[in-house]
Amino acid sequence: MKLVIPVLSLETGGTRFIYQLANEMVDKGHSVEIVLPEKAAVAWPLRAQITRVKELTPDTIPSADFILPNFYPTVFPAWESKKGRVVRLSLGYEPIWVEEKEKALASYLIDAPIISLSEWHRQLILQGTGRNSTVIPGGVDATVFQPSPKKSLSSGRLSIAYILRSKEHGYTWKGTEDFWEACQNLAQLVPAFDVQVVAPEGANYPAPLPYEIVEAGSDREMARFYAQADIFVSTSYFESFSMPPLEAMACGTAVVTTDNGGNRDYTKNGENCLLVPPSDVNQLTLVLAHLLTQEKERNRLAQTGLQFVQPWTWQHTADQLEALFLQLSRT
Repeated sequence: MKLVIPVLSLETGGTRFIYQLANEMVDKGHSVEIVLPEKAAVAWPLRAQITRVKELTPDTIPSADFILPNFYPTVFPAWESKKGRVVRLSLGYEPIWVEEKEKALASYLIDAPIISLSEWHRQLILQGTGRNSTVIPGGVDATVFQPSPKKSLSSGRLSIAYILRSKEHGYTWKGTEDFWEACQNLAQLVPAFDVQVVAPEGANYPAPLPYEIVEAGSDREMARFYAQADIFVSTSYFESFSMPPLEAMACGTAVVTTDNGGNRDYTKNGENCLLVPPSDVNQLTLVLAHLLTQEKERNRLAQTGLQFVQPWTWQHTADQLEALFLQLSRT
């Protein structure tokens, strides 16, 4: 089948879902064409066809069996083009955070099937629009995201890994201040630990304690970042799915994450990770102190997470998408 995916860009964050899905669908023998503005960034290695256009309009959308817009501004040109059956992929329920709330909401009210990424995400869309959706979760490339030796084995100091997202780039729900406050408190309880961060937008915040910025512009570099740490921390208030904790598990690293909604389909508190309520700095501090001082527990969580994540593959994600398209083709 022919699949067209109109995007504004393919940079960091949630667009990983698109590039992984596009590549897997190509590997399954389908024709996949990514359409994006001529100056848009492409950060991921795509095996799909890339078509650049001056801007996304109904005229510049190619014909396809299915058109898969993923962010609200891409939905309208796809729908108005009438060049294929539109399936609205939601990487996040935009009315929660974008300024154009009414336009974002309207992108869910067209007569097109919707794909959500988790059961919590499905419920959020249902409550906001009255429309149901099909849950197709993300996955992990286990050939890239896999364990490697911990940095602490040579340094003698345990390390905490964190992805630092910039408020200036609109990431107001990532809980960055909570993380730094917890680290400041943690330093009073467990003085000898290191903090390493990846900053996709180049954010460089004044923090209450020293930290190292790690350059990680590829999946392999991100995998090394996760794997070398002893603990990975995620502090988001809400996410539609949240891939980093799953990727960290695949790299054999103990995970501490907020209960952000979208990760409930794969997080099992006390089994493959430790969960804390969003913005609960005190509990986050205590949980981190516990893992830093309890090697056996830290290793148990890391091992359980590594075993748990094995079935969560992008191939399985693509299988589910293909099954949905075949079902829609018969209706």
